[in-house]
Amino acid sequence: MKNSVFISAGDLSGEIYAKKLAEVFIKNNWKVSATGGKLLKNLNLFQVVDLVSNATMGFWEPLKNLSFFVKAKKNVVNFIKKEKPKIAVLVDFWGFHSQLFNVLKENKVSVYYYVSPQIWASRFWRIKKIKNSVKKIFVIYPFEVEIYKNFNVPVSFYGHPLTEILPSPQYNPDSKKIGLLPGSRKSEVQKILPVLIKASALLKKIHNEFEFICFKAPSLDLEDYKNSPSFWKILVDEKFEMRKNLLFAITCSGTATLENALLGIPQVVVYKTSFLSYAIAKRIVKTKYISLPNIISGQEICPELIQEKATPSKIVNRSLKILKNDKLSMSKKFLNLREKIEGKNIEERIFEDILSHRKLKISDG
Repeated sequence: MKNSVFISAGDLSGEIYAKKLAEVFIKNNWKVSATGGKLLKNLNLFQVVDLVSNATMGFWEPLKNLSFFVKAKKNVVNFIKKEKPKIAVLVDFWGFHSQLFNVLKENKVSVYYYVSPQIWASRFWRIKKIKNSVKKIFVIYPFEVEIYKNFNVPVSFYGHPLTEILPSPQYNPDSKKIGLLPGSRKSEVQKILPVLIKASALLKKIHNEFEFICFKAPSLDLEDYKNSPSFWKILVDEKFEMRKNLLFAITCSGTATLENALLGIPQVVVYKTSFLSYAIAKRIVKTKYISLPNIISGQEICPELIQEKATPSKIVNRSLKILKNDKLSMSKKFLNLREKIEGKNIEERIFEDILSHRKLKISDG
């Protein structure tokens, strides 16, 4: 009988990493089931529920989707009780995954966590729950290792998976392509797309030669990008073949900011959310910055325009300043950042680590 693993991801970036890990388990003859989205479903494994298509961001916004997540949790709990997988690998998406700890423990499923919740930014108390519920955590930033070691939580860092997924950087300062990335969640796109539409129109008046490319999240529909101007090209770019050729990007805060940084693409980071979510975040988030490149480096490499500062005119002014004076220096700083988090064979090493931690042999799979 095959060993079985349950792999769960709840948003697009997590699903990208989960898909790579699932492929390693499948290659080693494990039975894989999952929660995720279209990427995991395309592996022809059993998908308990699609979380990715319903992912939201913020503190208030998920409540609007509460009925979906209650039903999703029930489906996953029933699956775990019935199938009792040997291992569960939970990828990011803390709010949902932390609710599964009890049922996984009750059914003697060994839990591993891939991509730490940002305990260093807010709600540090979560580390106690991780310590009590997780066999080992696999982090994607080197500074996280010491945090977990200080609390005697088994931890490994093998590099950031994006450094293997992304193509080699080849920044071209003579490109005319401007990237627009309004987010991977519907709630983000609803807030940020209108601002990017107005900002791109202002930039187009100043630089008519610019080509504007809006990168659509695979989990969203074209309908979510309605009212986009005719001079935009809207596309899905899962292999980053178009993204790597950008001159500059205007980017919603999130994983896309790190993707751009690792490709050496200068950018302005923008973010808008509901008043309530922002008010809550201001009270509990402890980091000075919100974008991953700035957080990892500990300095402002790329400007961040948040809430009322995320206006079309401010976005355009900061963009023009970077394009005129700072694009090469910003690109160089981003590439230095890539060296700090580079990794090789990350998912294979996580797989082997899990087997070693459980005292299993690969041939037993």
